[in-house]
Amino acid sequence: MKLFFIIHFFLVAAIYGCRDAKPVLIQEFIPGTYIRFSSHELGKEHDTLTISVQNENATQYKITRRWKYERTGEAPEYQLIKTAGIYRDTENLLEDMDTGDLYSFDLKQNCLFIGTIKYQML
Repeated sequence: MKLFFIIHFFLVAAIYGCRDAKPVLIQEFIPGTYIRFSSHELGKEHDTLTISVQNENATQYKITRRWKYERTGEAPEYQLIKTAGIYRDTENLLEDMDTGDLYSFDLKQNCLFIGTIKYQML
């Protein structure tokens, strides 16, 4: 019987020791600045998203988007959009409350996706 408990103890310790020390939660990853740049024959686009915690208990975030578009041969166009988003635990998505856009996060690549549009975290 003692041998059973000793084996059981070491088995549990081995399983417990093999897991990640502290898994990174998506909610801890979300706050930050994300950038995207694109260039083509018609112009250049600079897009920056800044996400910060607005209410931690309600998983609510403040989203600020700064956008600049430079058409070839014309003055640049600027846009500033401030909105809020709520994190959905079940789907691991951040939902923009104004547009309904869903933001997904890739922890391995340090990036954010809005549909197929990819933003890299700074």
